[in-house]
Amino acid sequence: MVTNRLLKMTYINSRKYGSSVQIYSKQNGDYAYYITYKDLKNKLKRVKIGNKSQGINEHYCYRKRAELINALRLGEDPQQVVKGRKRLFSFQNAFDEYIVWAKGNKSSWDRDEQLFTTHMKRLHDYNLVDLKPQDFEVLKQEKLQTLSVRSVEYMLAVARQIINHAIKNEFVKNYSNPIGGGRVKIPKPDNAKVAFLSQEQADDLLEMLKSREHKTSYYLTVLLLYTGARFIEVATLKWNDINFFQRLIYFKSTKNGNARHVYMTDLVSAILQSLPKNTAYVIPDTNGNYMLRMPRQWQTLVDEMIEGNVGAEKYRITVHSLRHTHASWMALAGADILQIKEQLGHKKIDMTLRYAHLIPTQRHQVIKSIFDTV
Repeated sequence: MVTNRLLKMTYINSRKYGSSVQIYSKQNGDYAYYITYKDLKNKLKRVKIGNKSQGINEHYCYRKRAELINALRLGEDPQQVVKGRKRLFSFQNAFDEYIVWAKGNKSSWDRDEQLFTTHMKRLHDYNLVDLKPQDFEVLKQEKLQTLSVRSVEYMLAVARQIINHAIKNEFVKNYSNPIGGGRVKIPKPDNAKVAFLSQEQADDLLEMLKSREHKTSYYLTVLLLYTGARFIEVATLKWNDINFFQRLIYFKSTKNGNARHVYMTDLVSAILQSLPKNTAYVIPDTNGNYMLRMPRQWQTLVDEMIEGNVGAEKYRITVHSLRHTHASWMALAGADILQIKEQLGHKKIDMTLRYAHLIPTQRHQVIKSIFDTV
């Protein structure tokens, strides 16, 4: 840092945009933002854009500089660009307003908060009305490389809700949600996947995951396989949802699933009893928050264990296949479709009927006895 005597402020280099955007630390704790540019006579000019307390940030200054340079090229007065600036209302500001509402109206507000903080960070400083569909399309493609389709779908849904909240409450005006109206295609998981594990494969997988380096994956796999719950339901499970006395696990209602109690098997009970109880979540990440996805090595191990799994596409065994496996085993053991529906927390029976073609029922045996003997 070097002291600028004229401004009586401390100069801080712009982290993102170099010398084109300048930040000065003021004595009152605020920050002042300036931009530099060359006029038509090639003379270096500097102009103040505003203070951090006014909602100004580096990204806004960079865009304002681009507008100013464009005005110069068109022969317009560049000062009008600066004078015509409006108070910045960033995507972060929109979230801050949204989360206050969400905490009083949504049971899953903590997941919304973590998704925004962790996966939408690159857009936090954007002026909300400057966000375009392309910004979210780029974010979507980037996150699909590391997150599940379901997580990306939910992330975009949260972003859409944040912006809708800002529009509804008139924090911004004359602005259309860039994610709404089909402007950004929301990825949808293939819920018709039919891959499930045999008992032998499941035993092999659990045995392989028992080692100390894969313990977290082992615990998650057991809970998913033995309860039939969705990953997000297991990941957000808290200790106050566990009833050891009655051996029941309570899964809260979600957008896609009904609330329900699930029986705690001997193995599940033993694992839960052994886990430390120093955080709210049953199986937290390293920071004590809930896990956003299964550890990456899980899929690698499954692909190595099951020959041809990588190229199986629709029939590839994934984390969600553990839920399919649970439903399939229930049906094979004689559970009816309504029992499976209640166990999985499906809101509609149609969702459960998708599992019907997974099960080698008596109907298959009849067809085999008729046609295989012809």
